[in-house]
Amino acid sequence: MYIGARGGRNLRELRELKDLRAQARTEHVVPVRVVGLTGGIASGKTVATDALRDAGFTVVDADEVSRELTAKGTPVEKELVKLFPSAADNGALDRRKLRLLIAGDASARKRLDAYTHPLIVAEIKKRLGGDRVILSAPLLFESALSALCDATVCVVCPRRIRIERLTKRDGMTAADAERMIDAQMSDSIRAPLADFCVPSDTSEDEFRAEIVALFEDIFGI
Repeated sequence: MYIGARGGRNLRELRELKDLRAQARTEHVVPVRVVGLTGGIASGKTVATDALRDAGFTVVDADEVSRELTAKGTPVEKELVKLFPSAADNGALDRRKLRLLIAGDASARKRLDAYTHPLIVAEIKKRLGGDRVILSAPLLFESALSALCDATVCVVCPRRIRIERLTKRDGMTAADAERMIDAQMSDSIRAPLADFCVPSDTSEDEFRAEIVALFEDIFGI
């Protein structure tokens, strides 16, 4: 079950909001155009994004934009190799090395963010045309991308499950997994900033259904 976060918005209030949106549509007004989706590493955000795409929603994924901009041979990738030579392998950027580097070095993270975030945000803005668009971004609040959204949803998950997912999925040690989680905004800070939160510590089928139902309600579908 999804829960209200910012302002204590609950299911009853969501239904009232849905009624208002239905009224607005009859007046040729679309009150919700872009909804942000966020969550910490290994929280389940990628599963949520896949579920929404499978349901027919248009999703702009900040991680995908970042990967495209930093793909091997691109000007951005070459600049990152110069900025972080210890994260390079045979002259090419090693993303795993870079992730571990910034997880343990706050100054390195700041340098990375200062260089890449403006580029990523600019590209995202180009892709947000149209209505009923979902902006999926792990740093939705940290990078102020939430300012582009009419509503926001946060995926939350217990820390122990996130550590377990990282060790199994990425083959990293529990210590490295904890460092990567700690390098990001905590759920205790992120969740209250969102309009709605969805826990992902259920079965995948249940979680996917809950995510799709929530976004259908938010968009008034």
